[in-house]
Amino acid sequence: MKMKRMLPFLLAVLLLLGLAGCGDGKESSSSSLPEEPVDLEYPVSIGDETIAKQPVKVVSLSPALTELCFDMGYGDRLTGVSNYCDWPESVQNLPQMGTAQQPDLDSIRAEKPDVVITHTALSESDLIALQQANIPVVVLSRARLPEDLKDLYVDLGRLFEGEETGSSAGKSFYNEQMGRVESLQEKVDAYVRGGGKRLSAVYLRMLDFTVATGDTFEGAILEAVGFENEAGAYGGWTYPADFISQYAPDVIFCNEDITIPMLEKNANYKGLQATIHDIVYSYNFTAFERQGKRMFDMLEDMVKKAYPGAFAEMSGDPASSAAAQ
Repeated sequence: MKMKRMLPFLLAVLLLLGLAGCGDGKESSSSSLPEEPVDLEYPVSIGDETIAKQPVKVVSLSPALTELCFDMGYGDRLTGVSNYCDWPESVQNLPQMGTAQQPDLDSIRAEKPDVVITHTALSESDLIALQQANIPVVVLSRARLPEDLKDLYVDLGRLFEGEETGSSAGKSFYNEQMGRVESLQEKVDAYVRGGGKRLSAVYLRMLDFTVATGDTFEGAILEAVGFENEAGAYGGWTYPADFISQYAPDVIFCNEDITIPMLEKNANYKGLQATIHDIVYSYNFTAFERQGKRMFDMLEDMVKKAYPGAFAEMSGDPASSAAAQ
């Protein structure tokens, strides 16, 4: 009788032990599963957009960003560009897809890019049309000051390569280019300490007085490489008429559509020493709007032409060295 009474109790104990054993097995099985790898690169948030994964197909509606993509090594991922993209020459082989103001929505949707990049925001209706097609649009603004270039380069790197790798690539590109600016400034400063004159310069975009003032990117970077900006005290891309009598730059850097003969016939320029002595250098100023490698190449050329004495030792030209004294 005692044995019969004990049987239910023993069965209950065995059942509890069995359940406990099953629980241990489940925990062991769960703990042995491999953990999901953590993606340190994506998603990436830029402005109002979040890029979930590394983009393979990108459409650029900005000539500046297109040029920067090639400068930073991302050109092979562009599958469409704006109608105004012209540098490097290889972009002419890519499909044109309108502009930021008038994007070719049908072509963009047919291309199905992972992301569209632009310097200026699209209209609300165009933005909604692309969002409905699951195509994110990232706006990367033009740098307002030389130091803002870092954010531009880093954000472009992050978009193409991810949070860590892209940030590192963007910083490296920024340091490389700004290192060139610092090197130019150091050589000019050494030249001035040695008795040379620091030159005043004007960045002349349009006749008569549309010039890079102190509140412009171009004016700031002119000073960064060792010039005194003739229009540095003013703003709004205009040298004020009330102070024209004080307008006397040592060097005139002008857009390529402005020539010395034009200046020699202009009442405001024909009497300037820079015009009389042909200290006038013309450039394609679109490179400054693009803010890529071409701009830094141009800056280097501008400084070397204006300050030959600062680079005489590098060229090994004794005649230049003697003329600088």
